[in-house]
Amino acid sequence: MSYCGLTAALKSSAGKQQRGPISKQRNRWLQTTLIEAAKLAPRWNPQLAALHAREMERGHRNRATLAVARKLVAYLLAVDKSGQTFQLRLPSQGLTPTAA
Repeated sequence: MSYCGLTAALKSSAGKQQRGPISKQRNRWLQTTLIEAAKLAPRWNPQLAALHAREMERGHRNRATLAVARKLVAYLLAVDKSGQTFQLRLPSQGLTPTAA
């Protein structure tokens, strides 16, 4: 995640934690691509749309986009590790083979 520039600095003192802005030490082309993809992904994937809506309820559009971008990276890493094509799994319908 840190290589993608999707993590924030974490400062903690006396049991309190505060997150800073996203990292500037990153691959900026990858970060830009992931952020732009995260803006479009909720339109096409119901799970990402639910994640985006949940984060929007908490109050900040940019944090919602970052949450979706982090989930996209998790999907990419899982697909890369498994060596199989991506399949969208809908919780209410079981497995639905949809290549992305």
